[in-house]
Amino acid sequence: MATDTPSSVMYTDLRQFGGIAHRDTATVLFDGSVSIGGKTLSARIDDRTFLSREIVHAKPGSLHPELFSDFPVAAKKITSRLIAARGGGQAGCSEVIAHYRGAAATCMCDALTSNDIDAIPYGNVVRKIMSLHLELESDRALLLVMLFVIVGCLADPRAAIDAIDAFAASELATSLDTLVGDEAPRPQAASAAHETRLGLVRLVNGAFRPPIHELSCDPAGTIIGCLPNGPHSIADVDADVSRQHVRIWREDGRWLVTDLNSTNGTRVISGADKSVHIIANAQAESREPSASEPFELRNSDILCLGSTTRFLVMKLSVG
Repeated sequence: MATDTPSSVMYTDLRQFGGIAHRDTATVLFDGSVSIGGKTLSARIDDRTFLSREIVHAKPGSLHPELFSDFPVAAKKITSRLIAARGGGQAGCSEVIAHYRGAAATCMCDALTSNDIDAIPYGNVVRKIMSLHLELESDRALLLVMLFVIVGCLADPRAAIDAIDAFAASELATSLDTLVGDEAPRPQAASAAHETRLGLVRLVNGAFRPPIHELSCDPAGTIIGCLPNGPHSIADVDADVSRQHVRIWREDGRWLVTDLNSTNGTRVISGADKSVHIIANAQAESREPSASEPFELRNSDILCLGSTTRFLVMKLSVG
């Protein structure tokens, strides 16, 4: 059985949930004036075989971004049709939000994972969108649908995130990085030791949650955040963690961490004596907008990002 692609998941969902035919979806999403093989895309879309093979079931990365029309404009059209299909008004809007934060998001994440694409950033952005303070719930529906559609078209969560963040900043006067945590960190601890090579594992409700994330020995280190950039990054975090929250790197045999001007702050709980070291307070607590001083991480420390994200620091090997 063929593996679902982000594109096929998108087209199937829009037809089943919103009653939008594949051809209609493609007509909205693509720039019909672009020519392929001597024919415009609008003409190609009318060819059912081409539509099915080359568009609906497109392999990840096979469709160049320049083939598509303006994504925010397309997403607005699709969102309006979805809300209308679900009865319109606030009830229809609520159904769209529930679907694209829930079942549709799960299907898209499964498709990304099946095609060896990291799905964690997608789930993180869904939670970010649900936590934003927006004047209109229809804007929340739009952001969720926009995320779903762009990832369906490009199979690239990070490109979708950049587009949504730019739209949110210009049209909604908000950002995916403006959330404020509701709770203070809850200290936890483990036993002590120190070694050269380290990894991190999430602590959730007092229990380990695999996988173990190995920290990079590359001079650039590892970036941890909700939407981190770079070749070595960890996105296994909760919604109040900033886009790029902390950087961890090895220097002269020591592992160091610095807060990258996060919104909700960073703390380290010593595995040796349970003492709490504040790397950076939340911005609501009036700190200057700059990176913190480096702080040494040791085996069995607990790294606390924002209100709820906890990582146990683990020794992986000697050397």
